[in-house]
Amino acid sequence: MIKKYFSILLLIFIASYSRGVFGQVHLTVEGHVLEEFERTPIKGVSISVKENDRSGSVITGSQGSFRIRAHEGQTLVVSHIGYLTQEIRLGGGQTKIEIVLVKDFKLLSEVIVTGALGIKRQSRELGTSAQSVSNEELNLGKVVNPLLALSSKVAGLRINATDLTTGKTDPGIQIRLRGTRSLNRDKNDPLYVVDGVPLPDITRINPNDIQDITVLKGANAAALYGSEGVNGAIMITTKSGKAQTGQINFSNSTTFSNVFLLPPAQTTFGQGQNGVYSPVTSESWGDKFNGEVRDFGLPINGVQPNKVYAAPSKDNRLAFFDTGITTQNDLSFSGGDEKGTYFMSLQDVRLKGVIPGDKSSRTGARFNGSRRFNKLNTSFNLNYVFFKNNTTGDGPWLSVYTQPANIDYKEARNWEDPKSLNHPLNWYNPVASTRNPIFMADNNRNTFDQHTLNSKLEFNYEFTDWFDATYRTGLYFQSEPGRVTNRKLVSNVATRNINGSVNDTHRGFTRFNNDLILNFHKDFGDFSTRLLLGQNVRMDNTKQINVSAANLLFEDIFNQGSRTGELTGGSTLTKYRSLATYGEFTAGYRNYLFLTLTGRNDQVSVLDPNNNSYFSPGISTSFVFTDAIDAFRDNQILNYGRIYSSYNKTGNVTLDPYRLNLAYSQTAGFPFGSLVGFTPSLSEPNLLIKPEFVKSFEVGTQLGFFNDKLRTDIAYAYSDSDGQIFNAGISSATGFNSTIVNAGRIINKTIEVMINGTAIRKGDITLDFGVNFSYTDTKAKDLYAGDEFNIFRQAYAIKDHQYPTLRMTDFKREGGKIVLDKDGNVIPSEDEKVLGTMVPPYLLGFNSRFSYKSFTLGFQLDSRLGSWMYSEVIPRMYKAGTHPETVKYDRKPFIMPNSMVRLADGSIVENTEVYSKGDRAWWDAYGAIQTVTAAKGDYLKLRELYIGYDVPGKWLAGQKMIKKASLGFVGNNLFIIRHSSNTIGDPEALYNQTDGYNSFRQIPSTRSMGFNVNLTF
Repeated sequence: MIKKYFSILLLIFIASYSRGVFGQVHLTVEGHVLEEFERTPIKGVSISVKENDRSGSVITGSQGSFRIRAHEGQTLVVSHIGYLTQEIRLGGGQTKIEIVLVKDFKLLSEVIVTGALGIKRQSRELGTSAQSVSNEELNLGKVVNPLLALSSKVAGLRINATDLTTGKTDPGIQIRLRGTRSLNRDKNDPLYVVDGVPLPDITRINPNDIQDITVLKGANAAALYGSEGVNGAIMITTKSGKAQTGQINFSNSTTFSNVFLLPPAQTTFGQGQNGVYSPVTSESWGDKFNGEVRDFGLPINGVQPNKVYAAPSKDNRLAFFDTGITTQNDLSFSGGDEKGTYFMSLQDVRLKGVIPGDKSSRTGARFNGSRRFNKLNTSFNLNYVFFKNNTTGDGPWLSVYTQPANIDYKEARNWEDPKSLNHPLNWYNPVASTRNPIFMADNNRNTFDQHTLNSKLEFNYEFTDWFDATYRTGLYFQSEPGRVTNRKLVSNVATRNINGSVNDTHRGFTRFNNDLILNFHKDFGDFSTRLLLGQNVRMDNTKQINVSAANLLFEDIFNQGSRTGELTGGSTLTKYRSLATYGEFTAGYRNYLFLTLTGRNDQVSVLDPNNNSYFSPGISTSFVFTDAIDAFRDNQILNYGRIYSSYNKTGNVTLDPYRLNLAYSQTAGFPFGSLVGFTPSLSEPNLLIKPEFVKSFEVGTQLGFFNDKLRTDIAYAYSDSDGQIFNAGISSATGFNSTIVNAGRIINKTIEVMINGTAIRKGDITLDFGVNFSYTDTKAKDLYAGDEFNIFRQAYAIKDHQYPTLRMTDFKREGGKIVLDKDGNVIPSEDEKVLGTMVPPYLLGFNSRFSYKSFTLGFQLDSRLGSWMYSEVIPRMYKAGTHPETVKYDRKPFIMPNSMVRLADGSIVENTEVYSKGDRAWWDAYGAIQTVTAAKGDYLKLRELYIGYDVPGKWLAGQKMIKKASLGFVGNNLFIIRHSSNTIGDPEALYNQTDGYNSFRQIPSTRSMGFNVNLTF
């Protein structure tokens, strides 16, 4: 009987268990997570089963995809920082779902940034400072170069347009993050990374293709890149398609630019010498302009030309320049579905320079695609750009600012007429440096065609919910054929002759970059862990060739075959190889406390094989105290706060390939006569050279107030770059005069403050603003020999001074007064004077965006303070008599105010009766005192201005073609306020990779304004 009852109870239990357990339907749910507005995939989203929290969670992959096991009727919890958490109940055998996350505007401080290797990270995890710039912010000024668009938008980031003496059609870029770390001034650029692939250059990338840019500041934030990231990294993410109906966008931007900030010129005295007019003299040391008709130049075919001896009311130099025109046309296509996306763009840029004849063009195409195949996510990017440049050399502007004010450059454009006095054979002055500048611009040309191809192929395979692997390969190829020509001119006047020349060049560069990344991520209760392991291989190949002839036989044939004399030229081939293994481990506790350990080992080919491997470790932490401390939760004032800190020791190698090889070259007459002999380089290769190591520390806090209407990020960073690699002089008794050494030290201290907020958000009115400020103190320490090191011209590294330091000759002074000799001439100081740093330590950027209904007003202010600059234009103007200071005393003898005189016996007394001559020789000597050419580099400028109007949707109703339309006005460099001492020009414009130096070759800066149109179909 008992057995019978037991059997019945057992059957009842099994039946009930069957309904409770076996009745549950197991599901394998697959899907992907998208952002609400852009419909782009979101990586790193946490998805868990609410009813079974012990099973852990899964994290979405690079395409926002996921796979999780659950039971029918259970609830998926979908959460991600910066978005509202969603709960999705499973039912009806649902196995494929699409989840759209909505942004939580109460958590604006929580942003997703592009970290090292292109991996998206929550900002709360980072123990370092990173700042992002959106596409909208980047394209406010509609500039062609994406790097120039970053100016004044990121705290601690300084960008200068550098003049490569080729006009303004393709300016170079100098970019520095948190100061200078290397005494080798060519080795301070940050790393550029596009879609996870490091590139040597990004200036050809279409800014309209960029989704956003994240700036990783210093070695701390870019630790996984080792040496390459020691100066920080610029992480660019290009646009991808959206899982929706296809979309077409077209935009046109047209701007007009003109030169401004020319150095002032005198218009009182004209051409001649010693106060006497000369029709054939280019210097302005003649008598005063008086409006008379005078002979001008030499007779032409027996007829003497003449000209009114007067200066025009408007600066005659402006007539030399053209109005520059830049036209950009962009067309893009995008779309996709639940398994793949695509984005394709076409761009055409036409640029007419401000120097006659200067022009460039850029035509590019991009295709970005992605596709998911079950657990395999693939993506492919291809970008091709054809850039064509045609500019003059560096002579025409020099010719302009040293010639008299009565030269008419509009007439000078008629130089091809052999009867014209503007023809090179008839030009009033035969000296080569003062030829007709229009002729110089037209006949000395630098041209090159540049083909740039950049591609990326990436595979990401999700082996399990907690492990995926990424294989990423990138190929960068650039081919640049070029030609420099100088037209031949034959004259019976020797100084007019021009030996025609041609130099054909070609530069080819290829970079192969390959990464294999293993990514492990798993949650254990309150703890989250992520382990990243990877290996990188990089191979660079460069080949440069040039063949030139300097004595061509014909005026219009630029061919090395039609020459006299020998050809010159050569070729250079270099290779660079690196192999790196890296790892990063991040542990989190309850999503508010994080610890990250990084390590990278590099092997590079530029070091000796016995000494070419080095390790770079790092540690960082982040603590979101508003989530951890109950007292801060639901706080109406401080709603978000975290503190972060990091420390890194990063190896850095600044050597070029083969610098440790002893090179030999041919030397004329060695060993004697015409015998061929080779002599070794005078620079000793030091095989014991090792990497310099940069120790860097950073601490900061990120705060959000008033429901994130006000957000701030404050950081302090310190870096110590020790064992600098540079060339130092040694005793010639060694057989060399220099050697490569590990010596020298640079210390950087930086304070950064970033403030962003919304001042008004009410109805149709929105007012947003942003401020970024930084102070950087860069000092040179422990130089190799002595207490100073010359960098370039007047720029020095001086121990315990801010780097680089401007040091120049000054007037001999007594009690602050200028001392003259007994004849009234200036006396140079015995010791050079240290003026200060040539890099502005204070950087300030302010931006604001105001919108009312369909109208938008945006602007960007930029200020840099605390630096010095100098110009080589100024002494040449003194010598030529075109500088306004030379007419200060009407070119008559004068007693210099507040001066002293050194008498024959050496005593120095107040000057009451010694006259200075005030002639050419006197002012030439005065202008040669270098402090005369120096000025404070402080400025405030309106960098960008945008006024836009979005066409109301109701205006577009009734037609199906145009979905959106907008019009806008755009301006760049519209005004600048300079220090009163600065009559030189724009402090931001530099020569090549120098600091605070304005070359005599350099043309003035430009300001531009124009319009743009945007259409969406």
